[in-house]
Amino acid sequence: MAIFYVLLYRMHSVLKNAGLEALLRRSPRAGRRLDQLKRLIRWCLWVRVQSGLSQGMWMQLRLPGEAGYWHGTHEPDVQKAISAVVRPGTVVYDIGAHVGSIALGTARLAGDLGRVVAFDGDPENVVRLRDNSSRNGIGDRLQVVHAAVWSCTQRDGIPFRRGDMVRSQGGVEANGNRPVLGNGEIINVPAVTLDDFVAAGGPLPQLVKIDVEGGEYQVLRGGASLFASQRPLIIAEVHHQQAAEQISTWLNEYQYCSQWKIPQEGFPRCLFAWPTEYDGGAWMQHSADKRSESRP
Repeated sequence: MAIFYVLLYRMHSVLKNAGLEALLRRSPRAGRRLDQLKRLIRWCLWVRVQSGLSQGMWMQLRLPGEAGYWHGTHEPDVQKAISAVVRPGTVVYDIGAHVGSIALGTARLAGDLGRVVAFDGDPENVVRLRDNSSRNGIGDRLQVVHAAVWSCTQRDGIPFRRGDMVRSQGGVEANGNRPVLGNGEIINVPAVTLDDFVAAGGPLPQLVKIDVEGGEYQVLRGGASLFASQRPLIIAEVHHQQAAEQISTWLNEYQYCSQWKIPQEGFPRCLFAWPTEYDGGAWMQHSADKRSESRP
């Protein structure tokens, strides 16, 4: 059955890439057939990731909306930076892990002695994260936490706006913060700070990856003790100017160096940060070498 849906997805991709979809839609009947095809291929199905950090691993995805995860082309700079630094025994926090496109491959790199703690507030994402982890047999090294990481712990819940059916990327909507891609319903989800999670027995991370659709600074605020004492590396997708300015000030305060990757459109931009005592230049060079190796 999965092969059937994959073939349908590829058929749709061929039509779209060849510019035939717009041509076919001139006919009402053909347009209805195309809509039926799209509805068929939006079901979740199991596929194996074709390239990148999680290559060869199984993921339950909605196609075509989540095709980037299947192809392994999602956030290539983040994937290379993780590949350059994660070794067996490394502990990584993936905050805003979505359905695990990064967490799965990172857990494989971390090995039996390492750990990836994958946080997500959306309950549907958490279900798929756990299913993906189980399917790949890495439940012993990939810990899934149903919680939004924030600047305060609220066990009775915090407002969380969900994403749409295809992307499912939402975030906390509180205290003037709103997720940039969130356009779904508002639900109540548990919230925890990094410091409280560690104090409750969470493993100490060497790398913290953050992708929370605009609330990145709030995540950092909730980890004051962690970043002051343990000094983990940071990878963060930053979604708007206010967050970028707040984080730049935070980096100076906590004595972190940084490198920003800024696209032509400005946002979202990617932050790579490391404590001043760490050889971040070597990390960035190793990441660049990884990118060069991946080019044909």
